[in-house]
Amino acid sequence: MNPAEVAVLAALHPDNTLTAAQVRRTSRLTGWRTRNALAGLESRGLILASSPRGRWRISPRGRVALMTKGKRFA
Repeated sequence: MNPAEVAVLAALHPDNTLTAAQVRRTSRLTGWRTRNALAGLESRGLILASSPRGRWRISPRGRVALMTKGKRFA
């Protein structure tokens, strides 16, 4: 997991459901890095698309990953 992905997971933790723009603002990443992090995290099942469309939330697996691997970037 890279620092951008950790920042996205932290923005979505514990139960935030945010749009990509809200994640970008909260995590202070560029739009490009936010989109890439969202795509990578979703492909690994660490975040889930949520209703209404265009929103993201952290999965239980993502919470575990943030707690274990996120410590490297704190």
